[in-house]
Amino acid sequence: MENLNPTKPFKYGFLSEFVLLEDSLPFTNIDIELIDKKLSRYEEFILDPDIERNLISKNELLTSFAISKAENSELTIDEAKNVYLTLLSNKDYDFVKEKMLQGEKLNRNDYDKLEFFNIAKTFREIGGASFKIEDLTPDFIKNIHKKITQGLDIFKDHLSGFTVYKSGELRSSDDIRIGEYAPAPFNEIGKSIEEIINWYKNNKSPVSTAIFHTALYALHPFNNGNKRVCRILEHILLRELGLNNKNTWSTSYYYHKEKERYYKNMFNSLVRKNLNIFSAFALEAQYLSIVGVLKTSIETKKEKFLKINLREQREDELLYKIIKPLIKRKEIQFKNLFRFAKNKTSKQTFVNHLEKALERGLILKRENGKNTYYFLNLDIPEQKILEDWIILAKKKLPYISNGFLLA
Repeated sequence: MENLNPTKPFKYGFLSEFVLLEDSLPFTNIDIELIDKKLSRYEEFILDPDIERNLISKNELLTSFAISKAENSELTIDEAKNVYLTLLSNKDYDFVKEKMLQGEKLNRNDYDKLEFFNIAKTFREIGGASFKIEDLTPDFIKNIHKKITQGLDIFKDHLSGFTVYKSGELRSSDDIRIGEYAPAPFNEIGKSIEEIINWYKNNKSPVSTAIFHTALYALHPFNNGNKRVCRILEHILLRELGLNNKNTWSTSYYYHKEKERYYKNMFNSLVRKNLNIFSAFALEAQYLSIVGVLKTSIETKKEKFLKINLREQREDELLYKIIKPLIKRKEIQFKNLFRFAKNKTSKQTFVNHLEKALERGLILKRENGKNTYYFLNLDIPEQKILEDWIILAKKKLPYISNGFLLA
């Protein structure tokens, strides 16, 4: 790290106090662009079209779900799927209105469903549109807020402790606090948004999307819903850069899976007025979200292999449950594989089924001293690519979740 002199990207008002030391970020623009380019080649030449369609559909659902979970939504993934199917069949369906016409009271679950419906609908509309950088304006940002919060303020009379949204309107007071953090004075917000937008347009890059996300949230431009707006904008800006060509990955789902770290890094960035802290986490999310597509593709191939060979016959149900953990891991030691299965069967039955799987050629084993490791009998060339990507991540990041380390 040669340059230890931080810069101040923004010159106006509140944001002028925020510093950036770009050389200390874990990934460079080249790192992100290169791995995304490799993923695009994989998607174009190797990825099974059926798996690709599933990845795109799954990404749309999970991204919308993850964005809704940025706040305190209690919506389950199964409830989200049902709302999503409703959206696919009728994007204008107003279930809140239907319930009110029937004289029923609105509750928290109604709010969570409407919030998710708005986000999924907005994500589909914007994700499918041809966004150009010229479209990035203060009005565009306000319109995103309007779309995702439409109709939610009706719940102020039904839910306690409700913070109104004022859909599409910038914050008009300084009453908002995020813990001990006081965001920008409301009378600076308009001009600051313009500065962030102009700065981004002159510095377009993966790193800049992370800084944009951090700076916009630091302003806290809206009464409520700021995290959701920032996540949608980040997704749009990354795609405008030519990344995520097939729309198979999203940082929002990574933020959801690492929710505690998301809040911690964002809060520390705000309080310390240091753009690096959350920007580093956002770049981690970009890199590992790309890695996650390859990982999920490999897992899908493994699952398809098992289902084809087991044919989902009743007598094979237990065998499937016993070796299913091998879908998410390259190989598993005997004692750890049994740990996954011990609540489903006895040890002797477990051993008998492993032998059965070996005889049928579903799995293979390797000996390493006293330890025995099992893995699926399936050649997946891209497994080596995944391992190389994770090795680079381990060199760059102080922390990687076990879900990646054990891939």
